[in-house]
Amino acid sequence: MVTSSTGIANLALDLLSAGNVTDIENGTSATEALLNRWYDQSRRKLLREHPWNFATKRAVLAASSTAPAFGYATAFPVPADFLRLLYVSTDLVNDRDTILPTSAYQVESNAILITNNYSSASSLNIVYVSDFTTVSQMDPLFIDLLAHEIALNVAYKVTENNTNIQRLGELYKRRAAIAKAIDGQERPPTRVERSRSRHVRRNNNSTANADRIIF
Repeated sequence: MVTSSTGIANLALDLLSAGNVTDIENGTSATEALLNRWYDQSRRKLLREHPWNFATKRAVLAASSTAPAFGYATAFPVPADFLRLLYVSTDLVNDRDTILPTSAYQVESNAILITNNYSSASSLNIVYVSDFTTVSQMDPLFIDLLAHEIALNVAYKVTENNTNIQRLGELYKRRAAIAKAIDGQERPPTRVERSRSRHVRRNNNSTANADRIIF
């Protein structure tokens, strides 16, 4: 069982047939330094690409004492581990039934800015993808995908072989599709109803479907 960043790095090296390392966080070799440079970058990239269940969190944000500029009413600083906003809700218990429209807020400068329509809010409920670092609690499919991502990023530096990069690229695509599909099956989509008449007015009288799917 892989339980550390070094363990994931060694999985990446296995894909390249490039030996093993002892410790990428406190390493002394050039390969360890290379893997350490790419580890967090690769991990955070994958976390931002998909709303992974294991990395999803809820938070109640407090309003900033400094009002934002440019027409927004209130700013709510995001948590330190914030990576990607999934949605804003007025009720974290029944959150999927009370999702705010995306027109009500803007993610900007490490804060969520709320429009004047919600200016009375002193707190804000969000669901977001966190900067998850505990390897032992990561989804095994994510760990596998992260190993492939790192292997792709360091492949030429380690092996100086473009054939490895092409082979890994195809493997990565298949692994990514499977991992994200299975993760999504554990979180079925929810249809969020919007006002059809308001949607039509805002979209130049288009009769397109006014619903949207939240994953």
